[in-house]
Amino acid sequence: MLSLSSATELAHGNDRAVYRHPDHPDRCIKVARFPERGSEQNAREKAYFERLARRGMTDWQRVPAYYGTLETDRGEGLVFALIRDADGELSQTIRQWRDRGDTGWFETAAFRAELERLYRYLRAQWIVPSDINDRNIVCQRRGDDSLRLWLIDGVSNPDFLPLANVWPWFARKKIDRRMARFFAKLTGYGLLPAASRESILASVR
Repeated sequence: MLSLSSATELAHGNDRAVYRHPDHPDRCIKVARFPERGSEQNAREKAYFERLARRGMTDWQRVPAYYGTLETDRGEGLVFALIRDADGELSQTIRQWRDRGDTGWFETAAFRAELERLYRYLRAQWIVPSDINDRNIVCQRRGDDSLRLWLIDGVSNPDFLPLANVWPWFARKKIDRRMARFFAKLTGYGLLPAASRESILASVR
């Protein structure tokens, strides 16, 4: 059993906490924030990523690689790659960039191209986001000074009849709806002009 008592907490939400893996600094561990209650989000995510593994998923270009589970002193943990910048610092979310007023990149064609690449990746791999917002997409600074978008959380399909887990056509339709809503939020934040939003949606579908 791995103790997280001295591990660094990276973030937490209502249901889960995320710790840096004490033995693998390039990985993180997601656990229930309140172990006695467990975590529905962890259970859904575990089932979804294990389905991806059975499907032979190997292309982890924009969703962190999944390394299975381990037992911790806070219950079962899910282990994922930790997305870091080229200098080793933890990559920041779109929301964090916005909060500090660092929005220049969001006004560029490079940002819009990254949004399109993320969208195309999710459709190509038919990975369904249960939730996609400016808090679970990070902007990774790379060695060549470019930025890459990663969806680091909210990947699962909680539908009672999860047809999108079995058939790509249903998955892509669901992805289209989720991305359209996300792009609309970005437009509302002033980060994505409406014309650019419609152009991306039209070019990908």
